[in-house]
Amino acid sequence: MEQESDTKQLIALAFQELTTKKAIDKISITDIMKQADFRRQTFYDYFDDKYDLVTWIFYQELSESIYPIMTWENWENILWLLLTYLESNKDYYKKIFLNIKLDSFKEYFIYSIKKIINQLADDYFKGQFLSLDQKQIIQTATDFYSYGLSESLYHWVLENCEPNSQNYYAMLVKLVKYQTRMN
Repeated sequence: MEQESDTKQLIALAFQELTTKKAIDKISITDIMKQADFRRQTFYDYFDDKYDLVTWIFYQELSESIYPIMTWENWENILWLLLTYLESNKDYYKKIFLNIKLDSFKEYFIYSIKKIINQLADDYFKGQFLSLDQKQIIQTATDFYSYGLSESLYHWVLENCEPNSQNYYAMLVKLVKYQTRMN
């Protein structure tokens, strides 16, 4: 299992390195595997195509940094990790977001943000008896924040992460704290 993870990571690193030199559409599986120093068929042992690889890279990063600390008490840290990750990889994700053939990644990105927000909301309300109306309001709020945050992050990356992650983080935290205080 560790060897599989190492191989996938090497393939991912090779792809990310190639994106600094070539347009994504111009990167072939052969290019990726030559960069990773593996035979071409090895790629298909782990991924269906390069779009599957892009999704795996994002999932892997979330799995390593965010999913292990997924509790309401850590929501600010989770937001910080997400922002700094996207900012430090902005050139890569900008290329990913701008690639029309990778529209499915944008949907996966939205799904991932929604999953994070839903898990945080579940943790926040854990153990509380909620009426059907309250559950519907919570679901509406989590949808609102999920789609709003994912679309905001998408545009933030496309705008070269301006304002920087520190300033953007401060604004988003104020926004969330202001909204939760109003209730």
